[in-house]
Amino acid sequence: MVGNSLNISHTKKYTFIAIAQIKRYICLPDCDVFSQSAVVGNAKEPIRRMDFEKNIKDEIFKITQHIGFKINRNQDLHKFLLNYLTVRKKLIEIENQKIIINSELAKEILFGDKRNEIKKIIEIARQKGNLNFFLSKRALQSNFHDHLQNEWNIYHFHLSLEKDKKSNFVKQCNSLLFAYIDKNYIVFLGTETHKEGIFGDLKWVEILHEKFPFVIEEFKDSGGIIDVYPKLNSLERQTLWSKGISLGFYKIKDTIYHSPGIGRVTSGHSMDVSTTAMEIMRWLKKITEQLVNMKKIFAEQLNINEDEIDFQLEISNEIEIVEKKSNKVIINFPKIFVEK
Repeated sequence: MVGNSLNISHTKKYTFIAIAQIKRYICLPDCDVFSQSAVVGNAKEPIRRMDFEKNIKDEIFKITQHIGFKINRNQDLHKFLLNYLTVRKKLIEIENQKIIINSELAKEILFGDKRNEIKKIIEIARQKGNLNFFLSKRALQSNFHDHLQNEWNIYHFHLSLEKDKKSNFVKQCNSLLFAYIDKNYIVFLGTETHKEGIFGDLKWVEILHEKFPFVIEEFKDSGGIIDVYPKLNSLERQTLWSKGISLGFYKIKDTIYHSPGIGRVTSGHSMDVSTTAMEIMRWLKKITEQLVNMKKIFAEQLNINEDEIDFQLEISNEIEIVEKKSNKVIINFPKIFVEK
């Protein structure tokens, strides 16, 4: 049906950041930029060949080629990370999520005009296959921000089995299948046509609230919020999102929910993406300082000369700092060394 790009499901090397699952081990100090300089603190000699900014750009560039989208390595690091993470967040990785099908959708699977397309998508999900082919063609554009996903973790699939002639996606169409996806569940909610306001319609969250409340239980407000204003229709909500405004809270019947997807910042980027990019920047700055100031300790522990130490950043299942001469993993993101 489609080609082999967009494939992030079978090679762990290319999934180093599951944004919603990042564990914050420590609060790093604020910083505005990451300095490439490895000469900091009281270190008298630089550690040779240490350029983590170049390393991480090279590693991510390989990942983007594998997935199938272009990224400019000449951007400053912060923008580079934002662009990569924006695209990465829009792509789906199926692991061990429980598959749930709304009973109303089950009727369409039996009798609907798009029953074959719906069956195919659900079958791929159950087989832990690649659903990314059914996403919007704009999924690989870093300047396209999916508001419905950023706010509610809700994705939409184009109900077509015909390959698009100019891309690896399926042919885009007006018939869409909506699904809630997080690290625990994939809930196929229902279908709709591509019409004005559909991407801001609360009915998708209402289905979760009424039929699958356990899926969004953790996002219920604890009782501090009584109501949510202003009252918006789907088009007004979608318009606010497109202007860079996140609403944060939603009232479904008598229950207040926080946005499962957290929302977006005024630049349009997902809040998760923006936070993750800055955490990586801070970590790189801090870990660079620590590695330089602790080079004597590392030389002794690794039994090599100080001037032979060669730290490189690599990406396997996660971001790692590796000493190449000894081939030892020194530390991984987001950990830092405990300072006395």
